[in-house]
Amino acid sequence: MAMPLSIVARKGGLSLSHRRPFAEKFRTSLRKRWYGRKRAPGAGRPVRCRYFGAEFVVNLDDEVGYEIALNRFEWRELKLMLDACKRLKPALFIDVGANLGLYSCVLGRHKSVPRILALEPDRENFSRLSANVTLNRLGGIVELHEAGAGAKAGTARLLPGGPANRGVSRIGAEPASDAYEVPIVALDELVDLDGGNLVVKIDVEGYEIEVLAGAARLLTRNGGFAQIESHGDRAAGVVTELMATFGWKFVERYGLDVRFEKA
Repeated sequence: MAMPLSIVARKGGLSLSHRRPFAEKFRTSLRKRWYGRKRAPGAGRPVRCRYFGAEFVVNLDDEVGYEIALNRFEWRELKLMLDACKRLKPALFIDVGANLGLYSCVLGRHKSVPRILALEPDRENFSRLSANVTLNRLGGIVELHEAGAGAKAGTARLLPGGPANRGVSRIGAEPASDAYEVPIVALDELVDLDGGNLVVKIDVEGYEIEVLAGAARLLTRNGGFAQIESHGDRAAGVVTELMATFGWKFVERYGLDVRFEKA
């Protein structure tokens, strides 16, 4: 592999200086006190909050929802993606594993892209995603698909995450009593874009290789910015090698995410 999968930033592009300002951290501390009083295990109480200029209804029992309410969930990741959109002027944002719609709603409200494609196979997450897209009045630019992305069209088993973290729902799971069939689509069959820039976020709990296999034409014929969650060094290495075959350059690995760009 040409470059070690360490925390590396390319000069003139992404920067590791994307850190939350002290004022943001102070406001999070205040929110933690406020929402902490409302957070009771099993209460399932939805609250309305604002983050990066977008509105959300979240469940405080859910870890992702709680962190969004505190205004600190993936703050750096969102800042990097918004900055990438300013530089690259993408025609499309593809949100694979959209969960409750955080990235889609933030990029939509910032008018960072003219078109958004959001895919989420978990039925409960999809319901929240739809509600948040409506709340932010983004129905005109966000195309929703209650489906997962994979190597080819078909179906697969999905094991939903528990109420403590619905974001860990995963496709291709072992047999389980609460697993169910979900539709799978290939991005190459869903998206018709050639010679443009796009922004891609893939967060699919280990199913990313299948997603990329079904997007080979799309990624080969277009450039832009991609953020792909990969668990562990081996998975990150495989993703990096596969993206290289599509012409995308490794930019950095930070936490679970590996980032790429292509001019």
